[in-house]
Amino acid sequence: MKRDFRKRIHDAVNDPNLKTALDRSEKAYMKNREEAFEGVDFEGLRARLRECRESAADRIPELFDRFKREAERIGARVYTAADSEEANRIVYEIAESHGARKIVKSKSMLSEEIELNRHLLSAGLQVTETDLGEWICQLAGERPSHFTAPAIHKTREEIAELFSKSLGREIAADIPTLVDVARREMRQTFIEADLGISGANIAIADTGTLVIVSNEGNARLVTSLPDVHIALVGYEKLVPSLDEAAAILKLLSKSGTGQRMTSYVSFITGPSRTSDIEKTLTLGCHGPKEVHIIFVDNGRLALLNEPEFREALYCVKCGACLNVCPVYHAVGGHVFGHIYVGGIGAILTAFYSGLLTAEEILGLCAACGRCVSSCPVEIDIPRLIVGLRRKLSEEHGRPWVQRLILHNVLADPKRMEKLLNWGRLAQRLFMPRSESVNVPFSALTRFRDLPALAEKPLSEIVPEVNPAKGKKLGTVALYPGCVAEYVYPEIGRAAVNVLTGLGWEVRLPRGQGCCGIPAFMKGDVEDARNLARHNAEIAGFRDADHVITLCPTCAEAFTTEFPKLLGPDSEEAGKLAGKTMDISRFLLEIARVDAGSFEAKEQAETVTYHDSCHAKHGLGISDEPRKLLEMAGYKIAEMEDSDACCGFAGSFCLSYPEISGAILERKVAAIKSSGASVVAAGCPGCLIQLRGGLAKSRAEIRAAHVIELLAANSHG
Repeated sequence: MKRDFRKRIHDAVNDPNLKTALDRSEKAYMKNREEAFEGVDFEGLRARLRECRESAADRIPELFDRFKREAERIGARVYTAADSEEANRIVYEIAESHGARKIVKSKSMLSEEIELNRHLLSAGLQVTETDLGEWICQLAGERPSHFTAPAIHKTREEIAELFSKSLGREIAADIPTLVDVARREMRQTFIEADLGISGANIAIADTGTLVIVSNEGNARLVTSLPDVHIALVGYEKLVPSLDEAAAILKLLSKSGTGQRMTSYVSFITGPSRTSDIEKTLTLGCHGPKEVHIIFVDNGRLALLNEPEFREALYCVKCGACLNVCPVYHAVGGHVFGHIYVGGIGAILTAFYSGLLTAEEILGLCAACGRCVSSCPVEIDIPRLIVGLRRKLSEEHGRPWVQRLILHNVLADPKRMEKLLNWGRLAQRLFMPRSESVNVPFSALTRFRDLPALAEKPLSEIVPEVNPAKGKKLGTVALYPGCVAEYVYPEIGRAAVNVLTGLGWEVRLPRGQGCCGIPAFMKGDVEDARNLARHNAEIAGFRDADHVITLCPTCAEAFTTEFPKLLGPDSEEAGKLAGKTMDISRFLLEIARVDAGSFEAKEQAETVTYHDSCHAKHGLGISDEPRKLLEMAGYKIAEMEDSDACCGFAGSFCLSYPEISGAILERKVAAIKSSGASVVAAGCPGCLIQLRGGLAKSRAEIRAAHVIELLAANSHG
C-alpha cells in the first residue's frame, strides 16, 4: 500500500468533522429512505429496472442513432466525443463561437470525470457550479465525495466557516441560513450567464429527450436562462422510450435521496420554441436558442463489450450503495482518490482511467453485500470487484504477501495445519496462559483483542463419527470452517451436541481445507478452484445426507462459488452445493426444531443479534437465527443497523485495520445500546471481531455463536 494512500485512510478515519458529517447524513437518509419505500414493491420495481437496463445496454448503437436523428430533427445538435480531451474541446469551441465568458453548471459527474472546469478555467472562462453541494466543493477547492450529495463530507459548521471566508462576512452555522446565502449569491450569476452546462440522468431515444432530475431548481435555471445549453451525456444514459425512463424515475429519488420524488423532473426536447405568431414555429423564446448534446465515450463502449463487467454501466448514479457502505461511512469519498467513489466508483475508474489507477481502491471493498441489497438495479458490486482483482492478478501478478499466505499456506491444507501446529507450540512457550494475543504497537490489536489458537483443534476434540441420540433421522457432515476448527472449537462441539441430541448422526470428515473464499476475494481464482476441488472430493461430504456449515461465508462458497469455479461438468460440486446448508436454516427447515426441543428457563436472557454479511446479504438468512433463539427461551433486543458489517471481512481487517476498527467501533456502540447481555452471531469470523472489540472496550457483554446459545438450553 502506497504511503499517500495509507495517509489518506489514516487522516479520514481520525477526522472528527468527517465522522460527524457522515453520521448526521446517514441517520437522515436511512429514515427518509424507509419512509419513501413504505408500501412500495422494491423487489418488483428493481427487477423491472434491471430488465430495462440490460435491454438498453444491448442496443446502445441503435439507441444513439435514433436519439441523434430525433434530437436533430427538433433543432438540437448532437456530437460524439471519444475521450475527455475531445469532449473538452467541443465544449470550448461552442463557448468560443458564442463569445461566452460566464458559464453556469448544474451537477454533472461526467463533467467531473473529464475535468471540464479545469479546462475551461485555464482558458480564461468563468465557471460557477450552481448545485449547492457542488458550489461548496468548488469554494473549498475539492472534488465531490458522493454522487448525489457532493458535500456530504462537510458539517454545517465547516460550511459556515467556508462561506464566511469566501464572502467576507460572518455566516451563521444554521442550515436554512446557509441555503439562503447560496440562493442570494447565485441568483445574479444565473441571469448574467452566457452559457449553461448540465448533465442528464436519462436520454430517451424515441423523442431525443433529455431528462434531468434535481431538487434545487438550479438545473432548470441553468438549462433555460442562458441562450445556449450544453448537455454532457454518457452512452449508458440512453433508453428506448418514456416507459424505461419511468422505470428509472420510480426508483432514482427513493434510492438516492430517500424521497418519493424529487422537486423537479425536467424533460428537455430540443431548444425552446414558439408558434404563437401565425402558427409559425420559431426556435428560441424564453429558453435557450441552442441545445448542444455531447455523448462521451471515455471507456464506456469498451466496458459494454466486457460481458463480465458491463453491468457496472446499469448504474443510475443514485448513490444508495455509498449510503449503506460501511467503508464509505468510515472514510468518506475522497480516500478513493478519483472522480467516482465507493465500490461502483472503483469499477468505473478501472475502465475509464485504467486498471492500475484503480488498484488500491479495489481493495477498499469489504464485500459485505449491503450495496447489492440496496441497489435499485441489483448490481453485484463485490463480484465485479473480485473480477477486477483477478484481472490485476493475471496481468500484473500477485503481491508477495498474498502469494505467501494464500498460495503457500491456505491453499495447502496439510501445510496450513502444520504451520498452525507450530503456532500452537510457540503459543504454549511464550503465552502459556493467555486467551488473547496482543501485538505491541500493532494496528491489528489497537482496536480489539485477537484470540489465541485453541489448545487443540476441533478435529482432535470431536470424533470423526458421532452417533445420534435416540432414533437416527439421518447423517450430516459438519464443515466447521477454519475459525471453528482452529480458534473456537467449542462452537463445533456445541453444534455436534445439538445435532446428535436431535437425532442426527454427525460426521466430521478429516482432511478438510479452507473454503477458498480468502483466495477468491483477492482474485486468486486458481487457488480457490483447487480448494473447491479438494473439498468437493472429500468422501465424508459425498456420503452424508446433508452438509452443515457453521459459517455463512463457507456455506456461500459451497453453494454458490464451488459450482462456478469447477464448472457445470463437476458432478461433485453440484451435489455438494445441493445439500449444503447453514446450520440455522438446517435446524428450521430440515430438523424442524420447535420450542419443545429446548429446556424452559425461568429467567429469559436478553440477546441482541448481529446479522453477518454473508448470511443476510448472501444467503438471505436473517429471521432463522432469531426464531431459533426465541424458541430456546431467549429474549431478543434488536440493535440499530443489525445488518451493518462488523469490520472483520476476512483479510480486509488485516489489510485495513484502521477502517476495520472504525467500523467495529460503531458496531460495539450499537451492541451496548441494545441493553442485551449477549450478542449472538452466526459467523465465527464475526465473533473474532465482536469478542475482541467488546473486550477492548471493557464491555460486560459476551459474544456467542447462535449454536452455542442453543446448546446451552438444549435437552441434548
